[in-house]
Amino acid sequence: MEKMADSLHGSYMRLCLKLAGIARERGEVPVGSVIVRDGAVISEGIEGVRTQHDIAHHAEMEAIRRTCEILQTLDLSGCALYTNAEPCLMCSYAIRACRIGTVVFGAPINTIGGFNSHFPVLSTKAVPNWGPPPKIVQGILREECEAARNMLQHRPKL
Repeated sequence: MEKMADSLHGSYMRLCLKLAGIARERGEVPVGSVIVRDGAVISEGIEGVRTQHDIAHHAEMEAIRRTCEILQTLDLSGCALYTNAEPCLMCSYAIRACRIGTVVFGAPINTIGGFNSHFPVLSTKAVPNWGPPPKIVQGILREECEAARNMLQHRPKL
């Protein structure tokens, strides 16, 4: 059963990496995200901060916005969010606010990540009315995700 889960996680993470490649081609930070429910991709998100001139246009935020619109709800508790880079603090807040049940990411971001940093928004139980933290699965295709993230060194300046 665990091998099947790893295989599914890998296929969704490969989709995130494909979306991250599109973001990189557009001059963006290479991040892609998908939201899955019952084995089906509900939405995709591609980083768009620079092209959209919107500091909040992270791949995860775009996927969350689209999923909420498609499903006509702010409760995404039956969904899993996949992203090649650990969600930042802003995205982690949105994940918690929408009650996404599972978060799967490839590369950790120790400075501003919502799970591995000093600000564990994804795992805290200290905020009232947030409900339980999502299940966290990290390190899926980590090497490929870190390689995509290392392309940040060659990105255009803001």
